[in-house]
Amino acid sequence: MLVRIPNWLGDALMATPVYYNLSLNLDEEIYLFGPPSIVELFKFFPKVKVLPFYKENFKKNLETLKPFRTQRGLLLTNSFSSAWLFFRARIRERLGYASDLRRFLLTKAVKVPSQKMHQRDYYLYLIKELGFKIKEKALKLYLGEEIFEKVEKLFKKVGLRLEESFVILAPGAAYGLAKRWPKDYYKILAEKLSKKGYQLLVVGSSSEKELGEFIKEGYPKGIYNLCGKTDLLTVSGIFFLSKLIISNDSGLMHLAACLEKPQIAIFGSTDPELTGPLNPKAKIIKKEFNCSPCFERECPYRHYNCLKNITPEEIFQIAETLLETFEKFNCLKKI
Repeated sequence: MLVRIPNWLGDALMATPVYYNLSLNLDEEIYLFGPPSIVELFKFFPKVKVLPFYKENFKKNLETLKPFRTQRGLLLTNSFSSAWLFFRARIRERLGYASDLRRFLLTKAVKVPSQKMHQRDYYLYLIKELGFKIKEKALKLYLGEEIFEKVEKLFKKVGLRLEESFVILAPGAAYGLAKRWPKDYYKILAEKLSKKGYQLLVVGSSSEKELGEFIKEGYPKGIYNLCGKTDLLTVSGIFFLSKLIISNDSGLMHLAACLEKPQIAIFGSTDPELTGPLNPKAKIIKKEFNCSPCFERECPYRHYNCLKNITPEEIFQIAETLLETFEKFNCLKKI
C-alpha cells in the first residue's frame, strides 16, 4: 500500500498511529511517500519503506509512482494537487477525504468529519471509515542504531558526551510569530537553568541559527547552539537521550511526544485540543484570552499577550518540578 504522508513534520508525526495500524492490518509492505527530510524519520517502522516526494518535480514524482499502479494509495494530505498526482500516476485505488474539490479524483472518498477532534484522531477516522481496524492510538516512533551513531559523532564535534544529561530548548515554530514564545523569555529561561547546573541544547533549523546564538550569548559553556547542525534523524536521537524538552507548539513538540519524553509545550494562537502533544509526560502551558485561539500566524492586535503572559519564571518552576521528578524516577529504577 502507498501512503502519501502529510507535508508538515507535526502532522506527519500525529499520523504515526495510521502507519502503525496499517502495519497491523496488512500483510503487504507499506510505502510512505513524503518530503525527504520528514519521511526518513519513519524508515525504522515495521513493514515500512520510504519514498521521497519532490515538491517542485511533478515528472519525477510520477516516475517514482510507476511501480504502484496496481496498488491502493491512501492520501493523508487534503490537497487537490496530491490527489491529482495519484490520479495521473494511475494508482488503481485512490483513498482519501473528499476535500478541496477532489472527490472525482478518488475511487473512494470519505466525508470530512464535522465534529471537533484532535489531528491524530482526524487521520485515524479516515482509515476507520475505509474499513481498517484501529488497534492502537498512541503516537509511535522507532529509532535505529545508526541514529545514535550520528548523535555521538555530533556530540564529539561540539564537546559533549552521550552519557551527559541535558535539557533541550526548541524555540522555533514554522507557522509564525503567534506560535513563538518571545526569544527574550527563552534567553532568561536558559540563564536560569544554566545557573542551576543544567546543560542546554538549543535545536532548530538553519533559519534559527541566529535565535540559538541569541539564547546562548554570554554563556560560552553549558549552552550549545545546534540549530542548523542536525537532520531530523539526529534530532530524534538527541531528544531520546534528553531529560526534558521545552518548545513551542511545533513539529519538534510532536517529536518529543512520540518519544514520550518529559516536555513543556508552550501554546499561543493555537488550540491544544486540536494539536496538543499526545504524551502522558507533557505539561501544556496556555493562557486564555477572549481572542484565543485565533489560529493566526501573527497577532491581529499586535500585543501577543497569550505568549507574553507566560513568564520565564513560570516555565522555570515547572521545569524544575519535572526535572526533579525525572531524577527521582531514575533513582527508583536503579534501586
